Amino acid sequence: MSTATPERPAGGRILVALDASPRSLAALSTASALAAELDAELAGLFVEDSNLHRLFALPFARELCLLSGELRPSSQAEIERTWRREAEILQRRLAAAAEQLQVRWSFQVARGRMATEVSLHAQGFDLVVLGRQAGSSFMAVVQATARTRHADPVLVLIEESTHAGPSLDLGLLLARRSGAELVLLIPAPDEAAYRAACSETLAELKTRGAAARCVWLPGLESGQLIRAVRREAAGCLVLADRDRVLRQGGLDDIACPIVLSR
Repeated sequence: MSTATPERPAGGRILVALDASPRSLAALSTASALAAELDAELAGLFVEDSNLHRLFALPFARELCLLSGELRPSSQAEIERTWRREAEILQRRLAAAAEQLQVRWSFQVARGRMATEVSLHAQGFDLVVLGRQAGSSFMAVVQATARTRHADPVLVLIEESTHAGPSLDLGLLLARRSGAELVLLIPAPDEAAYRAACSETLAELKTRGAAARCVWLPGLESGQLIRAVRREAAGCLVLADRDRVLRQGGLDDIACPIVLSR
């Protein structure tokens, strides 16, 4: 059997969108692993939500104190102090992860709508890993309970409309690094088309000295994809055509890091 390694996709710069939630740690771990494998720069992005900032400026806005259970007037100054603390913590975590794996890193703070800022910043990067809510219609990345474990498979969506090679390479890199199973999600209108696409993709993987398991998606609606990710208990999902994914959204309930390639 061939022992050839997968081609390494051009990953000169990797953007990871972060917040202070536990789900961001999973995305940071995934992005750091990719940066180490691809010898890429790891760039963190923290977005101060302008909608939340405006909400806290309203005279009737109140926040709940978790210690006392009392409602108190909200404060723009307080939310800005909270953002500064979160950004400092995230920058330290990013630096620690990058230094441990000896990869280049940078960190940036922006203010605006999350989906808009991620889309704008993504244009200068080769890969994007989302670790926080990217707007009301798009939450790509990880629920608080998600983490990459040895048993969590790496899922790759194989679409006819996109070239599967780069996505396969990314999925294979992540699966091999974590010792996880590689699972191919294949949308097809019928079983015959699914089996043909599965056979073709498995043959391509075999030339890389790798194997995978196929899963049939009867359709490509977001609900079908979300159910498959849940059913497989995915540790990571790799999607191609990132600009289309960022525009369309609809993946709010996916509970694992999502890696977006061009």
